[in-house]
Amino acid sequence: MRALYEKTIAFILQHIDEHQLREGEQLPTEVALAQQTGVSLVTVRRALAELAAQGIVRREQGRGTFVARPRVRAETTRIGSLRNGLHLDAQSRLETRVLKCLAREAAEEECRSLALASGASVWEISRLRRLNRRPLILETSVIPKLLAPDLGAHLKRSDGRSLEGVYGLTEAREEQLLVSRAARPQEEELLGLLHFDWVVEVAGVSYSARQEPIDRFRMVFVAKSFAFRLATAPAFAVEAVELV
Repeated sequence: MRALYEKTIAFILQHIDEHQLREGEQLPTEVALAQQTGVSLVTVRRALAELAAQGIVRREQGRGTFVARPRVRAETTRIGSLRNGLHLDAQSRLETRVLKCLAREAAEEECRSLALASGASVWEISRLRRLNRRPLILETSVIPKLLAPDLGAHLKRSDGRSLEGVYGLTEAREEQLLVSRAARPQEEELLGLLHFDWVVEVAGVSYSARQEPIDRFRMVFVAKSFAFRLATAPAFAVEAVELV
């Protein structure tokens, strides 16, 4: 059962979303929040202190509590790089840290989704994405080794070139499944989450213009830091894909 202050944090985040509060806009007073949530002032202050520690709100003595930063708008259905799917301003800095890169035999489910023969080799890459120094996204990709034979050496070189530029792995469309769930222990550790925090998991397969699967992926976003926008492709775009 969730503690009262955890529920209060969820209420405050929901209030920010529902009222579309922007950076610098003020939240209700502590007394008002206590009345709305039915908890004590001590519980409200603990919730606000936690949100302030995470940089979501800013508390000013004698003035009140203000939104410190809005949620990042994410469009996971937008084709291209991760940055292309995030609505970031010019000052926002997106950094990537490779946690793991290993070659291994594909699992049975991976063989099915990537159209591989049994026993085929794949690369498994795990990356931590930091936005303005805050760890916000965990990403795992499984890529057929046949499509990128020396991927491990490429990542070690760190020459800044994308997989698309090096191997021609140009994505034309994706199939995605999006779910919201409680964070797992390893995710809590890597993303700096509390034990009650939630994440949004986006998993699926990327395809080339020739409808060949090129990547099986899973991205885990810190739920309280993102607002997701989903869009479907227009009919003419789907019909224009060449089927081979």
